[in-house]
Amino acid sequence: MNRTKISFAGSGALASGLARLLHAQGYAIGEIVSREAPASRRRAASLAHKVGAKAVAWSAASLDCDILWLAVPDGEIEKLARQLAGRRQLPAIVLHPSGALSSAVLAPLSRRGVHTASAHPMMTFVAGEPPSLKGACFAVEGDAVALRKARETARKLGARCFAIDPANKALYHAFGSMLSPMLVAELAAAEQVGLAAGVPKAEVRRVMEPIVRRTIGNALRSGAAASLSGPLVRGDLATIAAHLKALGRTPESRVYRALTEYAAEVLPVKRPEETKKLLRRRSRTISH
Repeated sequence: MNRTKISFAGSGALASGLARLLHAQGYAIGEIVSREAPASRRRAASLAHKVGAKAVAWSAASLDCDILWLAVPDGEIEKLARQLAGRRQLPAIVLHPSGALSSAVLAPLSRRGVHTASAHPMMTFVAGEPPSLKGACFAVEGDAVALRKARETARKLGARCFAIDPANKALYHAFGSMLSPMLVAELAAAEQVGLAAGVPKAEVRRVMEPIVRRTIGNALRSGAAASLSGPLVRGDLATIAAHLKALGRTPESRVYRALTEYAAEVLPVKRPEETKKLLRRRSRTISH
């Protein structure tokens, strides 16, 4: 059994997912460190109970571990690193899982001799859903010792790693946002259109599931260009115009127009210039 001891700062969805997965792989989870607020303490205690760890506030944390994950909101990581750098006892390795920030935010710890890296799992973590990183990828960058441990940890979880240029972290995180939260936003818009069209509420997601799964599978297997279908591929401007008229001034109409315009720019749309003109005409009509 792997006796590497790992502690977590934070107990949100990502920290909870990682801690549970690492615990299942035989890692010893030392402390779940939280803020003093009662809600934070309760979340930490709940997670600690699941992974055989100790829930502690920062004032009582020993940080007696091999690896400390700073799984806190991005805006708190640098401040927390500065606070930690003032402590006498520090772990050998500190990692943060931010997709947007580089390991440079951990510089105060690096100056204390701590090995630091960022290791971001390209995966969604949602409360109430069982976590899995099997087949997922971690984007990693940092010093050699910390990277070696991050890669080893990812392998234990069934994931792979690739090196990311620190200068590209924000763009990489935008990539991830488009793969999950923005995809969810598009599906939310589609669901509202389905409901407006009279699809029963109890059925709408069942109607959505087969076509969404097939479309995503096609795009991942064959690429977006080969997977495009519908009126855009046929150049059926009358149908697109009917869609725009039916959507009217709804928030969903803005989603439809933005995605149609993007498709006309980069995908094999038939009559792309005429499609863009139709969108501009419709936009002017709505604005008046």
